[in-house]
Amino acid sequence: MESIARNQFPQFVWRDGEKHLWNPIHRKTLKNRPEERVRLRIIEALIRAGWSKHRISTEEAIKDYAESNLRTDIICYNQAFDPQILAECKAENISLTTKTAEQIARYNRNVQAPFLLITNGTTDFWYRIAPADGEVEQLESLPELLSMPETTEEDFDYWQKRGFTGTKAVPPLRKWLLPVLEHYQATDTAAIKYLRFEKSPSDLNLSHYYHIHSFEDEKIAISFLGTAYGGTRMIAILNREGTNRAVAEVNLDLVFEGEEPDTSIYSAEGVRNVVFNEQVSVNLFNEEIQHNPVRISAQLKKLFDNIIST
Repeated sequence: MESIARNQFPQFVWRDGEKHLWNPIHRKTLKNRPEERVRLRIIEALIRAGWSKHRISTEEAIKDYAESNLRTDIICYNQAFDPQILAECKAENISLTTKTAEQIARYNRNVQAPFLLITNGTTDFWYRIAPADGEVEQLESLPELLSMPETTEEDFDYWQKRGFTGTKAVPPLRKWLLPVLEHYQATDTAAIKYLRFEKSPSDLNLSHYYHIHSFEDEKIAISFLGTAYGGTRMIAILNREGTNRAVAEVNLDLVFEGEEPDTSIYSAEGVRNVVFNEQVSVNLFNEEIQHNPVRISAQLKKLFDNIIST
C-alpha cells in the first residue's frame, strides 16, 4: 500500500555551516543518508497519527544474537511500554523483498511486536502476528491502532524545521509561503523527489525535496530552502533532455524587502544577476499565484527561456 510517509518530511538543522538531519526522538543530529530520511519520515507519520514520540524508540540493540551490531529501526510502544509496532526502513530506491521480510521476522523473535512494517518511504507492507499461534497475516489496510488524519494544516514553524524556510523571514513572506508550501503535502507523491547535489553555495545546501514539473522536453524542479543564516530562497533547476542546464536562486528576503537584484542564474554561461519580476509576465508574489503551482512553474520556465540559450 502507499506509505504512511507520503509527503512527510524529516527535520533539518544547520550546525557549523553544515546541514544535518534532526532526530526528534533522541534530539540529536544525524548524517543525511537516504535510509535515515525514510526512517524520520515514518516517525513524522507516526506522530501525526497520534503516537506519542515518548513511546517511539529507534536503534535499539537486538539482544540474544551473536551479531551485536544489529539494531531495530523503529519500535512503537503502548502506554504499558509493551512493543506494538516493529518497523524496518529501507532507502527509497531499495526494493522490499522476501529478504527484508525475513530480516524483520528475525528481529521480531526478540521484540515480540504484534504488528510489523517494512517500508521504503514509498510502499508499505504491514503484517499482523497472531498471538495464539504466531501466524503471519499481511494487512490490506492500516492496523486499527493507527489513524492517519485526512487533512492537516501546518504553521510556519513546521516548514522552517523541515528546511523549507529560514528563521528570519519577514511576516509578509511568511504569509505568502504558507499556501505555496501546502502543495508539498497535497501533491501526488510521484511529483515530489529528494534531489541530492554535491556542490552548493556555502550557506545554501541545494539537496532537498523538490516538486518536479514536466514540460515537452524540459523539467523544472522547484523547492524552497532555508539558509545557514536564516534566509529563505526559492530554487528552480532546469533540466533539458536529461541534463541539468541551470539553477535559479531567488532570494525571497530581498524580493519582499524590495532590494534589487534579487535573483541569480547559474549556468555554463556563468552567473547572471537579475530582478525576478522584470523577467516574467506576472507578479509571482501576489495572492492569486500562491495557490497555483503550475503558474509558478510556468513563470520560472519563462525566466529560464529569457536567459538560458537553447
